[in-house]
Amino acid sequence: MRVSLTALSLGLALVAGAATAQPGPTVINVELSEYKYAPMQIELTHGVAYVFHVTNVGTKAHDLSARDFFKTVAFAPGAAAKLDDGDIDLERGDAVDVGLTPQTPGTYEMHCTHPFHAMLGMKGQIVVR
Repeated sequence: MRVSLTALSLGLALVAGAATAQPGPTVINVELSEYKYAPMQIELTHGVAYVFHVTNVGTKAHDLSARDFFKTVAFAPGAAAKLDDGDIDLERGDAVDVGLTPQTPGTYEMHCTHPFHAMLGMKGQIVVR
């Protein structure tokens, strides 16, 4: 069996690159719709980097308000600007990525602040271990 030097060096470069690659943050997909979050409970580990990929798949505007939680995280560069006073507010069809690292273990409430949305079931928890 003959293997070219180019193929061999490419293979070694791929192996070397894989050995030195740093893992990226874990992506947490959160969907907002009438009148729920999917998932309703988000479990995280403190000190681990995450990206919240929040998408409004509903037919109305919704938000994810978790003010106490967002006060305890270290945001990735530029991520804090995507929130308004601890809320991620999205029109229908919109999506946003928020990079963060939870710093403090605990159980934090999340809910939609739009009138009656939380009362109709749009609430949940973020649990940091």
